[in-house]
Amino acid sequence: MSVIAHLKTDFPADFLWGASTSAFQVEGAAAEDGKGLSVADIRSLEGKYLDTSVSVDHYHHLAEDVALMKELGLTSYRFSISWTRIFPNGNDSHPNTRGLAFYRRLITLLKKSGIEPIVTIFHFDLPQSLVEQYNGWADRRCVDDYVRYAKLLFEEFGSMVNYWLTINEHSLLINVPSMIGLKEENPKKLRAMAEYANYHMFLAQAKTFNLCHKLLPNAKIGPAVSYMTNLSYNHKSSDALLGKSLEDMVSFITMDVAVRGEFPTYYLRKLQEKNISLPFQPEDEKEFLTGRADFLGLNWYCTSIFRHNEQAASKMLAGVVDHIERYNDPELLHTEWGFSFDPLGLRYALQRVHDRYPHLPLMITECGWSEREHLENGKIHDQTRIRFLNDHIYQLREALRDGVNIISFNPWSFIDLLSVNDGIEKRYGLIFVDRDNLSEKKLKRYKKDSFYFYQQVIQQNGANLEAPMNSNSM
Repeated sequence: MSVIAHLKTDFPADFLWGASTSAFQVEGAAAEDGKGLSVADIRSLEGKYLDTSVSVDHYHHLAEDVALMKELGLTSYRFSISWTRIFPNGNDSHPNTRGLAFYRRLITLLKKSGIEPIVTIFHFDLPQSLVEQYNGWADRRCVDDYVRYAKLLFEEFGSMVNYWLTINEHSLLINVPSMIGLKEENPKKLRAMAEYANYHMFLAQAKTFNLCHKLLPNAKIGPAVSYMTNLSYNHKSSDALLGKSLEDMVSFITMDVAVRGEFPTYYLRKLQEKNISLPFQPEDEKEFLTGRADFLGLNWYCTSIFRHNEQAASKMLAGVVDHIERYNDPELLHTEWGFSFDPLGLRYALQRVHDRYPHLPLMITECGWSEREHLENGKIHDQTRIRFLNDHIYQLREALRDGVNIISFNPWSFIDLLSVNDGIEKRYGLIFVDRDNLSEKKLKRYKKDSFYFYQQVIQQNGANLEAPMNSNSM
C-alpha cells in the first residue's frame, strides 16, 4: 500500500447531495391515522406559535414534495420517522399499520426518484405516554422500548434504507430536559434525571448499533451530533479552556461514546463533582464495547465565541458549563436569531473532527441560513442563503481536499418548516410554504432562488461554486 495519500480535488461522483427535515416539523397530521401524542407536540401546543397539527402538511403533500425533491436533483434526503406514528404510546403491543404505510410510501417514492433515504430514528418526538408511564428516558425501560421500535424499522424498511441515524442532537435534549418531558423544581434533581436520561440514550444507541449491524450488515448507522465551532473571545487561556469544555460537553462526549465506546474522563469528572452516579449495570459494558458508529452525522450551523463571565447565566447550559457568555463577532453577519455566517468555521470544524477520528466518514446532516421572508410576485429572492450555500459548500470541498472523509451534505432545510422555538417565520427552506404563524392559508409551495442555485450545484457536482468574496464575512 502506498504511503502517499491520494489527494481529492473535487466532490466524488457518488457524493450524496441532499436536504433535511424532521417529522414533527413538517408532517402535520399530528393526531391523524392513529398517531399518538409526543413531547414535541406538547411543547408546540404550549408555545406561542403554530402547533404540529398542520405545520407545512407534508403528510398530505407527500407526492408533491418528493416530486420537488426529484426536480431539485437530490440524491439523498435526511428525514425522521415519528415514533408515535409507529407506536402511538411508545410501547404498544402492535405497530400502527397506517403509520408504517406512510413511511413505506415515502421511502418507495424516494427510491423510485433516485434519492437515498437517510432515516433518523428519533428526532425530538419522544412519546408523551412514556413520560407519563415512567418518566421517559430517565428510566431504563425506555432503552428497551426504543430498541424495540428501532428493530421494527430495520425489519420494515431495512431492504430500502442504507443510512440510519439513531438520535438527533442527543446533547441538546440533555441540556434542555423539557425537550424529553423532564420536569423538576429542584435543579440538582433535574440535572441528575437528565444525566440518567443521557446514559440511557447512550445505552439504547449502542444496542441499536449492534442490532443494525446484525440485521442489516450492509447498512451504515451513526448519531446526528450538534456541533459548532467554538472559539475563545481573546488570548486568555481561561477562555480557551472554557470553549474546549463547552465543545467537550456538548459535542465530543456524544461522538466519543458513539465512536470509541467509552465515557470520557472529562465527563465522569463533571459527574463526580456534582455527586451524580450513572445507572450503569455490568451487562452494559459489552454493548458499549461492541456498539460503534459507522459514521458521524454533524449538525453544524455557525461559529460561536465564548468568554468567562462569573455573572453570566445560560438557561441551556445551566449545570453543564457554568459562567459562560456568548459574544457576537461584529465582523460577521448574523441571522436575527444569532447564528453567524462563517464558512471557514465549517472547514475548521471538519478538520477538528477528522483529527479526532481519522478517516471516519462524516455526513453534514444539518447546515442552513434562516430569514424572515415574504413572497414578491410569487418569488423569494434569498440571495444571502445562496451566498451561504455557495461559501459553505466551497469550504466543504476544501475540507475534502484537506483529507476529510465527507460523504454527504444535507442542508437544513428542504422546505420551510415549524422551527422548534420560533414557528414558521424563522425560514430555512429551499422551498417557501405560503402560510404564517396564525394562518395555514393554502400551503402552496414556491421554489426560492436558492432552490435553483442548489439545483445547479447538484447538476454540476459543485463545479459551479464561486470563491467566497471574503474568507470570513460578506
